[in-house]
Amino acid sequence: MTTLTQFLSRFSSGTIQRSLNYVKKIELASLDTHLENDRLDIEAQIEGTDWYETFIRVDLAKSKITDNECSCPVGFNCKHAAALARYYYDHQHERPFKKLHSNIDHFQQNITEHRTVRSSNHATHYTAKAWLDQFRQQLAVEKSKQTVSLPQLVYIFEPKKNSKKLQLVVNKVRRTKDGNISKTEHYTSYDNVPNGRLKVSAEDKNIFNHLYFFAKLNFNNTSVYNYPPTWDIAGIYQEQLKIVIEKGVCYSLNALNPALTWSEERFQLEFDWHSRPEQQTEKLKAKFLNAQQQEISAEHAKHIYIIYSHPLSYLDTSTQQVGALESSYSIEMLDELMNMPQMPLELLAEFEQVIQPYAIFEDLPQAQLAQSIETVTGQPKPILRFGGFPQYDRLAHMHDYAMAEIEFEYPSGRIKAGNADENIIVYYQSKSVRQQRDLQAEKQWIQQLKQSIPSFQNISKFSKNKRPAFDQVTENSVFCADPSDWIKQLIPENQLQYAGWQVEHTPDSLFNLLPTQNLQLSLNESEHSQDWFEVGATIQDQNGNSYDLIKLLSHLVMKMPIILEPEFFEQLDDDGYFMLNLGNGQPQLTLKVQEIKPILIYLKEILQSPESAGFDRYDAARLIDLGHTLGMPWHGSERLYQFAHKLNQSYQQQIATPEGFNGELRHYQQQGLAWLQFLRETEHGGILADDMGLGKTAQTLAHILMEKQAGHLDQCPALIIAPTSLMHNWRKEAEKFTPQLKVLVLHGQQRAEHFQEIENADIVLSTYPLLSRDEEQLLAHQYHLLILDEAQNIKNPRAKAAQVARQIQAKHRLCLTGTPMENHLGELWSLFYFIMPGFLYSQEVFNKKYRHPIEKNADLHMKNKLISRIKPFMLRRLKTEVAKELPEKTTIEVNIDMNAQQSKLYEAVRATMQKNIRDLIKAKGFNRSQIQILDALLKLRQVCCHPSLLKLEHLKNDHITSAKLEQLLEMVSNMVEEGRKILIFSQFTTMLQIIENELTQLQIKNVKLTGQTRKRDEVITAFQNGDVPVFLISLKAGGVGLNLTAADTVIHYDPWWNPAAEDQASDRAWRIGQDKPVFVYKLITNQSIEEKILALQNKKADLAKSVLSIDHENEIKLTETDILNLLD
Repeated sequence: MTTLTQFLSRFSSGTIQRSLNYVKKIELASLDTHLENDRLDIEAQIEGTDWYETFIRVDLAKSKITDNECSCPVGFNCKHAAALARYYYDHQHERPFKKLHSNIDHFQQNITEHRTVRSSNHATHYTAKAWLDQFRQQLAVEKSKQTVSLPQLVYIFEPKKNSKKLQLVVNKVRRTKDGNISKTEHYTSYDNVPNGRLKVSAEDKNIFNHLYFFAKLNFNNTSVYNYPPTWDIAGIYQEQLKIVIEKGVCYSLNALNPALTWSEERFQLEFDWHSRPEQQTEKLKAKFLNAQQQEISAEHAKHIYIIYSHPLSYLDTSTQQVGALESSYSIEMLDELMNMPQMPLELLAEFEQVIQPYAIFEDLPQAQLAQSIETVTGQPKPILRFGGFPQYDRLAHMHDYAMAEIEFEYPSGRIKAGNADENIIVYYQSKSVRQQRDLQAEKQWIQQLKQSIPSFQNISKFSKNKRPAFDQVTENSVFCADPSDWIKQLIPENQLQYAGWQVEHTPDSLFNLLPTQNLQLSLNESEHSQDWFEVGATIQDQNGNSYDLIKLLSHLVMKMPIILEPEFFEQLDDDGYFMLNLGNGQPQLTLKVQEIKPILIYLKEILQSPESAGFDRYDAARLIDLGHTLGMPWHGSERLYQFAHKLNQSYQQQIATPEGFNGELRHYQQQGLAWLQFLRETEHGGILADDMGLGKTAQTLAHILMEKQAGHLDQCPALIIAPTSLMHNWRKEAEKFTPQLKVLVLHGQQRAEHFQEIENADIVLSTYPLLSRDEEQLLAHQYHLLILDEAQNIKNPRAKAAQVARQIQAKHRLCLTGTPMENHLGELWSLFYFIMPGFLYSQEVFNKKYRHPIEKNADLHMKNKLISRIKPFMLRRLKTEVAKELPEKTTIEVNIDMNAQQSKLYEAVRATMQKNIRDLIKAKGFNRSQIQILDALLKLRQVCCHPSLLKLEHLKNDHITSAKLEQLLEMVSNMVEEGRKILIFSQFTTMLQIIENELTQLQIKNVKLTGQTRKRDEVITAFQNGDVPVFLISLKAGGVGLNLTAADTVIHYDPWWNPAAEDQASDRAWRIGQDKPVFVYKLITNQSIEEKILALQNKKADLAKSVLSIDHENEIKLTETDILNLLD
């Protein structure tokens, strides 16, 4: 047997659950069934929000529902259909279904017994038999209806008190056998009808339900236990009303009158003015027209009432008929007009103004009293009002327009531009008058705006989804334009006002703007901190009121932090404005973007933290300097202006070669000398960062000579710290250029004997390795100058040499380096931490303020700010800029393929290292795997140079050769034959030894310089004098400080991570004194780590250039990904 769940399976679980409450709402009297073969159709009315006709179809053979339908909004598979299906399932063996099922069972049994014969005759017979049984039952129902006298409900239309509006009264009546009403009583137990407690016919119940539905809609806060005695059926559909009327159950005034009938005669409703001259008042009264447009007599009209149906209907009590009533007014509007009180003359004009925007009143006649009033003329004054529709500002902003409403003021009052009437009636000077409009003049005023504002247009020009839904008059009165176009008309001068317009603003106006002027910026010395300057900024409005601009902008930044972002600046129009809301209904203060943008850029930190609104003297001087280029008029102390002027002039001066200097300083070197003197005069340290080969040593010696001549070196010498390899060079250069200076070299095993001579020397030379060893002796003296040559040696501020150098007592400190920054900005900070501690703040603050924004976020503003701050104290010139006489330098990349054995070995090492490093990083993390990472990269580089560098046991007997070495030997052999002088650099001293052995076998003379070379001067002299054509040099030992202008060819056998180190090595040959073109060859192994090193070189070079030169913008930082990519 089919379960209930299976039977209801086509309905959702939620629908089945909700259907429980509707089973009892099935109107069983309306239940109807129809059987055809084994298909049973069931129909019934079910009460919901309304009464719904519900239908289901059951396949009796399969015991399942195959179809359903309902008149409810859902229409299909709804809770009403589920309720009817549930009722059938629960009562299928009861009446009225019991007999149907017995017939079906009998029918199916006969089909089984006689399946092969007379099947169609049996089906026809039993179908007809089932219908006949059902018909018999229905006759019994009809008979019972005739024998039982059921009460009937009738409906009485009666007018409300003092109104033409009708209400409905429900009466319960009984009729005699001849149909006359015998008993009438007022009935208000309305719910007893639909729930069946009051037994009425199905037809009566249907009529009741139609009327009751609309009556309930009009019940106002009525308790379910306290129903109103009368019904308001306003809103009933006319077709439904007609059906009810035609049923003969509706009466006029009382049930003893004849039942109302429906009339096909249509009436028309119009209004006329009725005046009371003695009271000077008028009011509208309804009048009715018949189908021939003839007015119905007043006597007849007394009997006509209005039924507020859709559309309107009328009740004529004189004929006891109901019919259709035509009117152009809605039910609600009609109700208002019917209840109009007597209108005094002064309010008639206001009434006409109120109805002017609405087309439905076009045919309404003018009040009689209004027709005799005085006409007033005059010229219109145009008014443009902003802020009338704040609720739509967001919509307007989304579509890039702003709205304003146009009105015209006449002598008697204002009128909206969108009003189409040629005149208006208004109350003016204690009487009503008719104001005549000058529509042509109004049109000319609007045309004037169209000509002066490019984007000006009526709001109706926008599509409906982009504009508010206004009434017709308002829509025609509202005009819009691009917000920037409105602003240009309003500030800095109110062009609209000059053109004759009266501009008004509501409190919500976005264009009530107050122009500003007299921007003043000040830098005042702090009373609390020395060399600290507090920033002030004021601005005035056109009324002379002053405002604290820092405070205003800080508040703006707090609300809109995005205004400090570079991307935001790029979108700003310099001719645009910032609007600052002053509150309290005041106009918005307008600030020109062109004036405010520099403040947002250069006072960014101040605006973010206004409580610390100040700068040290370096940043303050930078702001003074910016004042000239950016139009920022600073007011500051004279002392600050003098300091800023000095810093600005640091590069501008030059000093002639000092007397006693053996040689002639070039123009740029004289400028460098003046800069060194400026540093001493202003008591600042500095970094002389000229390109390699531009004579940093000569400039420094000239500076020391001038200090000697000024008496500053008496018992207070200049201490120069340099790499060990440069001791000889410094001594020789001093002997050459400044022989009168006493030079003390603290180097070698016997240096302790000379410590006592320090105070008597002019120049003391020592090395970085000796700083920690001789710390006690060096710190015991006071020095006039402390100079670090190749100062990148202290780029690690925690190194012992850097710590000792910072402890040495010296009046002035100077760094010499051609590469002030090789890898990252932290190296630059370390140099400044030595020469001017605190100038670039602590390392933590520097990283947060400059390094991280520049290296990680490519913050151009902070990069420029750092450049501006260090600019006076770091002098850098490139050879391409100042040494025009230098011959050309050509860099050539030579790409080499590995041989088969070498390539196979490289891939084996690479794959092994890649797996090991990835596993290691996963286990220990990137930072704790540095040593192993560097070792892996080293092995790959060694394979590229020569497999034997790996020093693996199993390779000793394999005799794997190096394709790069073979290429080098071929190149060198040819170059030597051409007479070229060659420098060969490598990171690996073992590789240099291999190259030396191969050159010796080829009988090519060579010398070598590494960290183990003792007689450096001899090997350098041998090459410089032309005794040998090839000089093998390790990058660490000979990359700096050497003057090898005899060379015209430089070969980098293997690339190094740091491009600056390679450039320094190349510039041993390409420097002042070189008179031949220089060729630099870089040997790169294809498809290897060397190609990737070359790419990283370019990245590091970009970082250095971006800080040392303002013309470059790409900032790079090496990451874990970069390292892992090298192993791919």
